[in-house]
Amino acid sequence: MKTSGVEKVTQDTDSPQSKISMVLGALIVIIIGILVFNYFNRNNATLGPAQQTNKQETVQDVATDKLPGKYTVKEGDTLFTIAENYYKDGKKFTEIAKANKLEDPNLLETGSSLEIPKLETQQAQASPKPSASPEEEVLGTGGGNTTIWGPNIEGDKYTVVEGDWLSTISARAYGDIFAYEKIAKANNLSNPDHIEPGQVLTIPR
Repeated sequence: MKTSGVEKVTQDTDSPQSKISMVLGALIVIIIGILVFNYFNRNNATLGPAQQTNKQETVQDVATDKLPGKYTVKEGDTLFTIAENYYKDGKKFTEIAKANKLEDPNLLETGSSLEIPKLETQQAQASPKPSASPEEEVLGTGGGNTTIWGPNIEGDKYTVVEGDWLSTISARAYGDIFAYEKIAKANNLSNPDHIEPGQVLTIPR
């Protein structure tokens, strides 16, 4: 008995091999569709965040000639290196610390925002009296046996406490915040920002 064309197609379709082929074909179509969808989605997703990051950095990091302004702390930053970048003088890190009311300038959080002051403006704001001499402002004297940074340091040893900076220790020991380099050199401190509570420092005389 001859089989018609329609019956042959129906038989071929109903065979197990034909069903497997159809399933495999459908899976291949689905996989190709997913790959194409992910490819175009990936391209769009990659462009957005990168552009957004660049925009944030442009807004937050003030140029050295556009002070005052904001700066976002990066991994590995210290106040000393930030001052070096903006003022070409790492010793001016105390100006940034004062402008941001930092109790401990050694503790900088990556991603946090700092106000970078313009030095002329900061010095004018820091002047306590119109009659005060520049020398008095730099030395930070307070009269008697104290300074504006705390009691005078008379001995040749000093134990660091919470909130100390090397510059304020210098002001209490010598009457000059910029003499901290003497202490850093005597104690082999490569970075003046890095002192810790409990650390015993030699105060050279």
